[in-house]
Amino acid sequence: MPNGELEICIPEEEIISRLQNLLPFGIMPFEQAVNGAGYGIVMCCGEKEVNCLKQQPIEVERSHAEQLMQIQHLMIVDAYCRYSKMGFQGAYLAGPYLRQRDIVLWEAGVSHFIFPDFTEMKASGKSRDKLFDEHFGIGATRMFFGFGECYKRAFKESEIPMLQYFGYDVRSRSHLQNLAMNFMVLDSRVICLRANLRKDEDAAWTILAAAGINRVYHLPSVPLTIPEPDQEIAKGLL
Repeated sequence: MPNGELEICIPEEEIISRLQNLLPFGIMPFEQAVNGAGYGIVMCCGEKEVNCLKQQPIEVERSHAEQLMQIQHLMIVDAYCRYSKMGFQGAYLAGPYLRQRDIVLWEAGVSHFIFPDFTEMKASGKSRDKLFDEHFGIGATRMFFGFGECYKRAFKESEIPMLQYFGYDVRSRSHLQNLAMNFMVLDSRVICLRANLRKDEDAAWTILAAAGINRVYHLPSVPLTIPEPDQEIAKGLL
């Protein structure tokens, strides 16, 4: 582990229960690992899908798009280091995505899955603070803008030119096509969702350790579709 100070922990039951409560369709524990994952983050339940806020960039060729995905992955992790200390209550999953537009061009942007804790968040009187609350719940807009400031700062401090995005759209998970679920933040805790930690080759671990993050929870997960009757299990009700 980089610098020997960052501890990888197995999530306590409280973390699983909190995610089951916060996520619209919950999180499903597997009896047997699926592609190395012990959990499925339910993105589709019956005919209903989880939506995200898509941050769309200019379309580029495939090789460039893959480079952009890696840059965005590292900048997201850098942003998490600051965002996790801002005091927001809820879950935030920012994931790079890769979407084919035609034979040549690809869209490599960032998707924001925002799950505020309605019991902790209070409505703001400012209209700017409510832009996306209708879609994701009270407090989601402030969480998004809070993360956005951290994301911009990550580019600035790394001296990497900020990528050019030209819009935010509410889209379903399936619209994204290819989604990288690498890390997320739950309240103030950083969680790694990948089955393979890749701790020796992914610079994300160095970024986390350098920022003073001393504990990361490993919750190996994959996106999951379930039939409606299984939702009670995914929500921890059975």
